[in-house]
Amino acid sequence: MTKSVTSDDKKGRVYGGENLEERRTRRRQQFLDAGLQVFGTLGYRAATVRILCKQAELTDRYFYESFDTTEDLLMGVYRQQCEALAQCVVVALATAGSDTDFMSAIEAGLDAVFTHVSDPRVARVIWIEVLGVSPRVDKMYNDTMDGFGNLVMNVARQRFDDLGTKDQDEIRMVGLALAGAVSQCVLHWVLGGYRESKATMVSATSRVFRGLMSTLPP
Repeated sequence: MTKSVTSDDKKGRVYGGENLEERRTRRRQQFLDAGLQVFGTLGYRAATVRILCKQAELTDRYFYESFDTTEDLLMGVYRQQCEALAQCVVVALATAGSDTDFMSAIEAGLDAVFTHVSDPRVARVIWIEVLGVSPRVDKMYNDTMDGFGNLVMNVARQRFDDLGTKDQDEIRMVGLALAGAVSQCVLHWVLGGYRESKATMVSATSRVFRGLMSTLPP
């Protein structure tokens, strides 16, 4: 789809200290912020371009400047929130330090996960609203879960040198199993209205890590 461009944008003028590209980037982020709010509260299937534009305080021509459909926006919001979540985990692991024992590092990472998804909008977008939307969204979701599983096992490889010599297909599936366990616990936590404490969630999921890691093939 051809993106709508205003006459001011065609001229590439600087307004309010922003050039053309900066204005487009800002407007795109406004829609990503609006998508998080609308998809994370009202829900993706109830969202319309009109509702999203109202939330973003922009017109529909600016929506189509960055996104062809609401599904494209959903994917953009999902990717941005997953990147933010992954970054929180990476920072937590880096703060823990490479000399920290594996389980202490994992607990730091899990604490970062449950802190980040304490925002129900984020949790709803990542774990609920993307499910069953379309084959390409399903693929994005599955690829992201693979990525989180790989992140876990990369941490393990840094602390257990012999993991590099084991069956890597099995190691990959172990990582996916761990990511899936955390994912299911997050989903339960959100749908249950955050009934359990964050400390309980970290403690419970860390036990899964401890148990499954101990079963890796010799």
